[in-house]
Amino acid sequence: MKPSFFIARRYLFAKKSHNAINIISLVSAVGVAVGVFALVVALSVYNGLDSLITSLYNTLSPDLKITAVEGKVFDVRQFDFGSVKRTEGVAFYSEALEENAALRYRDRQHLATVRGVDETFLRRSGVAGSIIEGEAAVRKGDVDMAIVGKVVAGMLNLRPNFFDMLWIYFPKRGLRLQAINPSEAYTSEYLKPAGIFSIEMEADSRYVLAPLDVVQRLLGYEREVSSVELYLKPGANAKSVKKEVQKIVGSALKVQTREEQNEVLFRMMQGEKWAIFFILTFVLLVASFNSIGSLTMLIIEKKKDIKILHSLGAQDSLVRRIFITEGVMISFLGCAAGVALGLAACYAQVHFKLIKLSGSFVVDAYPVRVSLVDVALVIATVMLIGYAAANMPVRYLLRRSRG
Repeated sequence: MKPSFFIARRYLFAKKSHNAINIISLVSAVGVAVGVFALVVALSVYNGLDSLITSLYNTLSPDLKITAVEGKVFDVRQFDFGSVKRTEGVAFYSEALEENAALRYRDRQHLATVRGVDETFLRRSGVAGSIIEGEAAVRKGDVDMAIVGKVVAGMLNLRPNFFDMLWIYFPKRGLRLQAINPSEAYTSEYLKPAGIFSIEMEADSRYVLAPLDVVQRLLGYEREVSSVELYLKPGANAKSVKKEVQKIVGSALKVQTREEQNEVLFRMMQGEKWAIFFILTFVLLVASFNSIGSLTMLIIEKKKDIKILHSLGAQDSLVRRIFITEGVMISFLGCAAGVALGLAACYAQVHFKLIKLSGSFVVDAYPVRVSLVDVALVIATVMLIGYAAANMPVRYLLRRSRG
């Protein structure tokens, strides 16, 4: 055991002649513990919300999405998508075509975005797990069907049934509405409402899912699509696969990862997380500097001990290490207690759902996800602050006491 650690430990846990030193040390450790507890809990709750929101957006966002650089659609026959399907890491391939349309159900009308999808999309996207009424299907035998977002269904007062059909109206391409009979300016088709999904507000209030070939026919397309969506094998690196796919499709198309498809959302969430971290770190900084008072009083009390150590041949560096080590130990004890309490609180929330969410949400309690990286970052930050808070005053005070 190093002499500096041995003596610092004795100073920290031994009964001091002035009880105020014990109280200030305890207050400093408690302040660090509360700050660490707040950081661990806040970051874990934020990680839980982040994971929840990301999973909701990822329901309609594939691992990789290929779209046209210019224009709304592109013809898949003009590109080598056969090679894209064979790219290492690609598990599933899906095509989609979406366009704004007018909807009519019974005596109600509404505007929405109709998204033509295939069976691969329904199997891989997670829409099936978001169905709150009916079923996830866009075709059964010869019957064309539609899956409607919750908000859109509410606006139309729509319910899945076998009798009332959902009519979809697309404007004909290349026609000028004012030059012809308005009733001839649209192509229309009716679909059986198969189910209602609930993912998140934007998707629920925007989308109707329909068969891809039906949407292509109504819009006058053959093999044109709005996007090609790729789902990767478990463990595949999205960025590496993106580079390979981009080489195949060329510069006329752009390939985006999930993060790039929802770039604003991901940037906002990361910015908020770091804002929370720095705000609570500042609180920790203030709490850690309470140890300055404790170390100041301890150095004053231990003047005789310092002189004895010097007379025994101890260098100034050893004396500095003793008191710096004590300051770091105060921070460490507070940090250990804070981390333990924070992890215990997160465990309790995960298993017992102590804090509920009021209102209509996807989950009934605050989601929590503990990240070991975040915990390690918190510990490293606290120890760094603790060392800085002890090092600067100790050097100054010992130099004054020596003089």
